[in-house]
Amino acid sequence: ADDWIAEQATHRSVVITADILLADRCLKAGAIVIGNNGKPFTSSSIGGAIATRAIMADLRAGMDGITGGPAPFAKADRSRFLQALDEALVRLG
Repeated sequence: ADDWIAEQATHRSVVITADILLADRCLKAGAIVIGNNGKPFTSSSIGGAIATRAIMADLRAGMDGITGGPAPFAKADRSRFLQALDEALVRLG
């Protein structure tokens, strides 16, 4: 599915994903990319996100599978997401 999404992404697309590598591919295609928590991925932030992802993968590998998972989705996340989505759609409009 990720390949299809990345192949379809254009400068007229809004992609919503928690997958950092998919976000990177879609940004390179010119899409607006928003995380499922409402935080936008940008060309200036994606490098740090990829680096953090790699560090976290290394840490998880050293913990023998013990992980806490992501924080629960909060009202603030919902509000941030709705605002980011609205801003992205206005930019495309």
